[in-house]
Amino acid sequence: GPRLADSEMVVCVDPGHGGWDTGRQRQAGEYPQPWFDEAEINLAMAFMLREELESRGVRVVMTRETGTAVNVFGEDVNGDGRTILDSAQDGDRDELQARINICNASEADLLVSLHLNGFDDPAIRGYEVLYTPAPTRDFGNQNLDLATVIYRQIGAAYREVGFETDPRGTVSDETLDAETHEFGSERNLVLTGPAVNNPDYTIVPSQMPGVFIEPVFISNQDDANFIVLPENQRLLAASYAEGIMDYFDQYPG
Repeated sequence: GPRLADSEMVVCVDPGHGGWDTGRQRQAGEYPQPWFDEAEINLAMAFMLREELESRGVRVVMTRETGTAVNVFGEDVNGDGRTILDSAQDGDRDELQARINICNASEADLLVSLHLNGFDDPAIRGYEVLYTPAPTRDFGNQNLDLATVIYRQIGAAYREVGFETDPRGTVSDETLDAETHEFGSERNLVLTGPAVNNPDYTIVPSQMPGVFIEPVFISNQDDANFIVLPENQRLLAASYAEGIMDYFDQYPG
């Protein structure tokens, strides 16, 4: 019969940003309290998600477990001859390739990248799950299905605790505009997107379905007040885990 390892569910959890890249920030002088960096909350929530998934029998691989970058020495991971010494964007691509490589090496069934949103207008708030669609990725429909079940579970968790915020939907990364999302000039999110073989840069793509989860806008006061509390981070981590289990019910490997 099949080896036990074949039936094992494996999820690669990516705490977005880290190291030189703080992600979104709420800083004194710019915002009222709470003050924090996105990267540190992403990491805290990734540990919570790992615990939630492990308690449900899922094996978890994390792309980072500390505050430092994955590509800590600034190497040319994607082999395009450029590094962070050339530009922040080149450094970012090497960092993202390093994370993709970890997920691919782990032969994970899913890739889940944890983020927090932000925008110039502090009135903008809410939650969304981003994915790369078909036919750009062969498993684009699975990406959408994963995004949908996690999105529904986030909504259910918010209703459960009476947190009223804006449901912003599951969002194809091909409809993103640069105004609300800072993903550079790429058409797709690098972690979940297709292979890139441009003259200026290359990416070896992730080999499994994946999503980016954005539960709040930290630029919004109410959203920021909510996400800074560990019990709310835990609530959300549990909702992500429930969504992932819903996915595995649909696609049992």
